[in-house]
Amino acid sequence: MLEAPERVGARFSILLFLGFLLTPLAGFGAGVLFGLISVEQLQEVLAGGIVPVFSVSLIFVSLFQLQRLITPLITWALQNPDGGNAPSHLHRLSQRFSRDYWGLLALHALVSPVLVFWTLDGGINPDNGFAFSHFMLLQVISAALVGMPGYLFGLHQLGKLAGHLSLDRVHVSLQARTLLLAGLVPLLSYSILMYYHWLHTGQLDSGYMVTWIALGIVTASISLLSIRSMQQALRPFQELFSRSGASTHEDLAKLRPASTDEIGHLTQTLGKVFQRLGDQETHMRAIVDTAAEGIIVVDDKGLIDTFNPAAERLFGYLAQEIRGRHLASLLPNVFEVKQSIDAHAEEREVGGVHRNGSKIQMSLRISEMEISGKRMFTCLVADITRRKAAELELLTAEARYRALVETAHDLVWSMDPEGRWSYLNSSSRVIYGLEPEQMLGRSISEFCAADNCEADRQAFSQLLGGKDLYQYETVHLDKDGNRRSLSFNAKTHRDEQGNILQISGTARDITDQKAFHQQLTYQAEHDSLTKLFNRHYFQQELERTVARVLRNPQHTCALFYIDLDQFKYINDTLGHAAGDRLLVEVTQLLISHVREGDLLARFGGDEFTLLLYNISPSDVMLAAEHFRQLFEDYRFVQEGKSFNITCSIGAAIIEQLVESAEEVLSHADIACNMAKAQGRNRINLYDPTDRNKAGMAEDMGWASRVREMLEQDKFQLVYQPIMALNDDQVQDYEVLVRMICDDGEIILPGGFMPAAERFGLIHSVDRWIVRRALAQLSRLHQQGESVRFSINLSGKAFEDVSLLPMIQEILDQSNIDPSRVCFEITETAAIAKLSAAEKFITALKVMGCQFALDDFGAGFSSFAYLKHLPVDKLKIDGSFVQGMANSQIDQAMVQSMNQVAHALGKQTIAEYVEDSTTLELLRNYGVDYAQGNYLGKPREALMSITRLPPTRLQAGRAD
Repeated sequence: MLEAPERVGARFSILLFLGFLLTPLAGFGAGVLFGLISVEQLQEVLAGGIVPVFSVSLIFVSLFQLQRLITPLITWALQNPDGGNAPSHLHRLSQRFSRDYWGLLALHALVSPVLVFWTLDGGINPDNGFAFSHFMLLQVISAALVGMPGYLFGLHQLGKLAGHLSLDRVHVSLQARTLLLAGLVPLLSYSILMYYHWLHTGQLDSGYMVTWIALGIVTASISLLSIRSMQQALRPFQELFSRSGASTHEDLAKLRPASTDEIGHLTQTLGKVFQRLGDQETHMRAIVDTAAEGIIVVDDKGLIDTFNPAAERLFGYLAQEIRGRHLASLLPNVFEVKQSIDAHAEEREVGGVHRNGSKIQMSLRISEMEISGKRMFTCLVADITRRKAAELELLTAEARYRALVETAHDLVWSMDPEGRWSYLNSSSRVIYGLEPEQMLGRSISEFCAADNCEADRQAFSQLLGGKDLYQYETVHLDKDGNRRSLSFNAKTHRDEQGNILQISGTARDITDQKAFHQQLTYQAEHDSLTKLFNRHYFQQELERTVARVLRNPQHTCALFYIDLDQFKYINDTLGHAAGDRLLVEVTQLLISHVREGDLLARFGGDEFTLLLYNISPSDVMLAAEHFRQLFEDYRFVQEGKSFNITCSIGAAIIEQLVESAEEVLSHADIACNMAKAQGRNRINLYDPTDRNKAGMAEDMGWASRVREMLEQDKFQLVYQPIMALNDDQVQDYEVLVRMICDDGEIILPGGFMPAAERFGLIHSVDRWIVRRALAQLSRLHQQGESVRFSINLSGKAFEDVSLLPMIQEILDQSNIDPSRVCFEITETAAIAKLSAAEKFITALKVMGCQFALDDFGAGFSSFAYLKHLPVDKLKIDGSFVQGMANSQIDQAMVQSMNQVAHALGKQTIAEYVEDSTTLELLRNYGVDYAQGNYLGKPREALMSITRLPPTRLQAGRAD
């Protein structure tokens, strides 16, 4: 970095003043030291006044002369802080420094001895001639030695100004400096020491002379070698500069070092710099030549200097024929021949003229630059015909997009980082009852329901923190204060610095969907006839109650299993309507006597369960007797006739010894069966020490057999083929489970699954089936069999928190393609837990597996909930398929379910295909797959459809 010229000038003047001041002091001091004049003579000289006046005058004259030299240089440097080529008279001034400096020192060294001897002896005579000559010689040597630092410092300061002034030539060469420092100064030093010895001893033996001569030779050799080395180091530059013509970057890049010192390193560095500059020049030339935009460089008069290939293609002119012509010949609507050119960085759309006279729509940007003090302008031109067409297409698309947004059923919105609406489409009228203009600028928090405000604030904070919102559900209020359930998707938009510009997204009104879900949830948890909680919900609550009692043993609870004694008689003799009315009246009777907080449920048929919280074991039988007495006093009246209705109640205490809800329920059920066995209209408290437990052996036996099968790995998997109706090929198999007894009897799932579910073993059965089925599928894939498995899961699979991680672990550790694995759950099980089913199915889909809904059509509101479950396949319930050959209604039902499934993008599978007629009907309706005993029964080994007798398939098509 260049130093300030003012500081350079100040240092130059001050230190040169000190140098000129020290020169006479050093000279007279040396004279006294060498004994050429005495101290008294020096005092006489100083008292005479002539020598001091001359020395002081010469010092100020020297300072004035050098100030005249430096001042114009400093002034020009201040006026041109960025540097430049200084005028020639300034270069001549700087070149005079060496002459003026040494001339003034020489004047002092030559004149001051004359004045000294004039003052002492009245002039120079034969008596003092020897002393005079020696004194003058001493003055010259002192001036040379003392003045050398000042001279070098002056050159140093002028060198600092060279960055401002630039150099027209070398003022003092490196060889000259080397000669002064390495040659002259040492020789003068040796000489003055010998001279001092000679003056004080009066003799100079040959040893001193030989030493002086040897030192002189060594010094001269060192100086010459240094100069030679320096010349060698500078030779690459001298050879380069001695060439005729201008040197290109390529020539300069050939610089190679000729020495190992700083100059050699500098030479190598400069070579690399010039090589890089050449590369950059080549690179820039390549950029200009290959640029997609036309690049035209013109001077300040508008005459074309550079015309790249892109400009040639754009205007149809060659560079050599257009160079030197005015820019107005290409852009007549923008420039005139005598018009000055103004730079503008922003893009302008202008019209150009091709060589053939056609009009070109183009963009134009002009930037100004200065090259060697001359103003030039770079014009960037590009054909924007396609871009304008694209912009028109974009505007059309934007208009189309805006129309879609404005007519979208979902709310499309954006807001600022403070949460104020900045845009809403017309759906705001449907959701909020307000026009978009009425909501703009208002905060979203104004519309939030009070019980959702805190959750909304947290969600908004997460959104500002960089986390996108996906299906975030909240509740807002419309203009009338009605609650609207909304599902928000939102994303932040940020600038390059990460600052939030705006937030945008969509919102869907899910009020009706939430109500539908609530209705389904209510139906899934309540009995449709009595409105009591159903068996499913009661079992869940029983599990929670058992868990609480295990944590707090002092809070014992009780379970009553209530079974009506005369219900079957009423139902069979008076009809189902009477039976339903009886159940409703019994429900109201129970509700009116159940403590607040206790849970009453219809467990199934004529069975009720009652969960009593925080009841003392001593009060359990009293409470049970109270309910038994209620039924004994109750009379059911139908068509004027009165019927006595009693009940049998089994009671079980929930205490710390109980391990599971299934165990408690089994105890109450066994106690109820024992009450019935004892003559009905009784109560019975489960006693684990009672060996007379009628009805207990059967269920417990099934549970024991299921445990044995699991522990000894005795379940068996069988596979039933599923045929694709478009090509009659079989790649899919449904995996089914069988219990093989010791006597060879085969038990179907309907025989043991209820007991497994009732006694808490169903999750273990599910996991066993999944683990064995996936292991078998992995082996088949390793053998090159390209098959797919469809694996049945129980209705309790949604409740098993370890099932999904187990499936994921098996898929990760095996070679199974997840897309070749499909899981099945019955429609009724999925409806019973719609929300859990939706999450469970979605998790399997994320793994890459498929999902099928079994027994489709057997449930209620099938089409209504189907759009909420992300299943891949629907298995049409066999009750419709079996009767298709003889029932047009079944045919219509199957056809309707197939059409709806296809409309939703789902495949269909028809179960229970038992004949060729049914198969051909399914094929005609476009059903995707068929399954049934006609095509293949469940077996341990995989079956290929090609093994079926060809006549059966042909007959199926012929029929």
